[in-house]
Amino acid sequence: MRVRLSRVLHRVLARIRGTPSLPDGIQVGRNVHIGDGGGLDWTHGRHIRIDDEATLAPGVRILCHDASSMRRIGATFVAPVTIGARAFIGADAVLLPGVTVGADAIVAAGAVVTSDVEAGVIVAGVPARPIGLTSELEARRRSQLGSLPNFDWRTYGAERLAPDQAAVLQRAVADHGGYFLV
Repeated sequence: MRVRLSRVLHRVLARIRGTPSLPDGIQVGRNVHIGDGGGLDWTHGRHIRIDDEATLAPGVRILCHDASSMRRIGATFVAPVTIGARAFIGADAVLLPGVTVGADAIVAAGAVVTSDVEAGVIVAGVPARPIGLTSELEARRRSQLGSLPNFDWRTYGAERLAPDQAAVLQRAVADHGGYFLV
């Protein structure tokens, strides 16, 4: 009971301070972004490593343990999860025990990662499978950057926009299918 209350208090205080609530022992590099609403394995946080400049979008779940065998064999499997430098983990993705996501890799939104993701690879699906390379996506986005509208992030990246600003973005979507915030 005391451990549970301590975790709840830790999460409440983190929310008040506006900082992410992190489990004990987790290793987090520099300039890491951890989105809201995710779930990091609180019992085994010491087995999570997130390297420099990695991004976890909202809703990402990281599990370092698999308790599915506890009732059958009386034991829980535990293995570390590592996220490499500059990796991007999409919204609501799930990383299972023992997984390493390589540097510069991308895990698509909603993917369930059951095995290692090589550096520079994009994975998607349930279970996650390779669908491309980050270098290919980067080249495609650079090409689009010159042909699609660009808007200032500080002005147009806000949660709430003035009606005229929202209309400009809607027009960009209608005319071009999308836009970039720079």
